[in-house]
Amino acid sequence: MSDDSATSDRAGRRDVLAEAAAELVLREGLGTMGLRGLARRLGTSDRMLIYYFGSKDTLVTGVLARIGEKLSVLLQAYSAGPPVSPGAFLSQVLMLGRDPVVMPFMRVWTDVIARAAAGEAPYDMVAKKVVADWTAWIGTRLIPDPDRPCPPAALLSIVEGVTLLEMACPGSTTEAGPWLAEALMRADGRVG
Repeated sequence: MSDDSATSDRAGRRDVLAEAAAELVLREGLGTMGLRGLARRLGTSDRMLIYYFGSKDTLVTGVLARIGEKLSVLLQAYSAGPPVSPGAFLSQVLMLGRDPVVMPFMRVWTDVIARAAAGEAPYDMVAKKVVADWTAWIGTRLIPDPDRPCPPAALLSIVEGVTLLEMACPGSTTEAGPWLAEALMRADGRVG
């Protein structure tokens, strides 16, 4: 086997493992990222995971990158159309966060941010990119209002808070999301 073929085989196997790990994390959460347990669940060994990824941190960042790619594909459908007011955006995103297809992604990113807040590597570095990407995307979805600009991080803070509370106590935010969105729409001057 040539060096190019071996490198290609290794990259292909790494991709297969990253995809399988991403699906596992989306189903069961970041708690599945323990090296030995993850390796067992993927039908390999922890040594082989290190062989394919180089380090546990590279494995984690690779799996989270794969999850981010999947979410980007999902969000493309929600990125079309005209920009909306902050209140309308919040209403749409909170409803989207309850979608069974999107909910696992929300849980993972909220867990990444919580782990980053605790200073856990490599989540601390991943969270910086996640927050930057989310706030940039939110900024593209908002109607520009030079008189009353809404910082995208304000909306992200609400979404993350609602998601975290829902993760901790399922069903507790059923009324909170619509109330917050309506309050923001009132502030936007769009609700009577």
